[in-house]
Amino acid sequence: MSTMHKAGEIRPFFILIVYCMLTWCFFLNEFHNFDGTTFVLVRSMISYKKKSMMVFLKRLCITAIFMLPVIQVIDLKAQNSMKQYTEGLNLKFDLLESKKLDRAISLLDQADAEFEKANQRYDQLNTLEKKERITDEYLKALKSLFEASEKYREAHTIIFSVYQAKAELFWKKMSRVNHHAAGMDKAHYYEGKALKIHNRSLIRREQVLETDRFEYGLIIMKDAISLEILSIRDEGRAVQICQDYPVEYNYGWDDDKTLEEIVALMRDPALNEPPQDIFATVDKEAKVDSMLLKEIIFKVQIAAHTIPLSIEYLETLYKGDLKIDMIFEDDWYKYSIGRYFTFDEAEATRRECNIKKAFVVAYEGGKHISTQDALKILDEQAAFQ
Repeated sequence: MSTMHKAGEIRPFFILIVYCMLTWCFFLNEFHNFDGTTFVLVRSMISYKKKSMMVFLKRLCITAIFMLPVIQVIDLKAQNSMKQYTEGLNLKFDLLESKKLDRAISLLDQADAEFEKANQRYDQLNTLEKKERITDEYLKALKSLFEASEKYREAHTIIFSVYQAKAELFWKKMSRVNHHAAGMDKAHYYEGKALKIHNRSLIRREQVLETDRFEYGLIIMKDAISLEILSIRDEGRAVQICQDYPVEYNYGWDDDKTLEEIVALMRDPALNEPPQDIFATVDKEAKVDSMLLKEIIFKVQIAAHTIPLSIEYLETLYKGDLKIDMIFEDDWYKYSIGRYFTFDEAEATRRECNIKKAFVVAYEGGKHISTQDALKILDEQAAFQ
């Protein structure tokens, strides 16, 4: 168990001791020799009658029984906050690292409070205020959301940085002794995955600050939080592997991959260089995605050609997790990722995919339209709602 967990367990009992001391002072009727400046506890205790002492002990026990659950509830939030970042791990932290993690937990508590304030302010707005997005109360709600988002970002960045620094320390140690840590492909895999997810979360955070729509900002902020927690999880797994080196364990993590799977993934030529035959046979009569036939949809186009491209070649261009869609129109095979109802979401994916020539496209009723026309139509629809 980590240092921070131990600290979380001690805190309620410390509070209980302080409370019991206060109870001693204020609830005893026969507390002698108390002049407001000194506590002559020993002499006072000796002067108590047996009956008075028994009354005091009963009161103290009853108070402790009723107060302990309350104290535990007060402190439970901080304990649960760290649990999700160390689940499945058995990491050791020094004093400086523990202080940083305590700071992160404090920020998370502040973020929760600010987030609750933002929701309360937004819930108090009427329909017109939410629609116009210009009143002082609306802007206050949006500001609280921004502040909560930044505190979540800062807290998660601290935790991620602590994990990242521990991993870097391991690699530097191996480098100093000129030692190649064999079998550490799994740690490298999780580190690379964590960094990629972390960078995606930073883009989401920027999006929150750029929007003037509370509900959209709320969605993006929750997405950023999920990404940050996932990046910390994967970085923590890398640290755990480094900490246990040279012993290898079967950790039983969710979504874990075996070392053999990771090695095969890293060495798969289809993921590192285009195959010689980049033109595969694709049905020219392929139908447009049925989802595009319902309403305005934004997608990110990553490639297009007059000849169909193989999935192996497309994976050399885009190495993300989204499904690659193919749409045949105007004698062109167009390949895109994502299906979004807002331009901002599609733009975020365009930036994340790291494809230089990728761009956002829009469809209405299965037909391609300009993004400007799509945004104009959406604004007109919003005006009538």
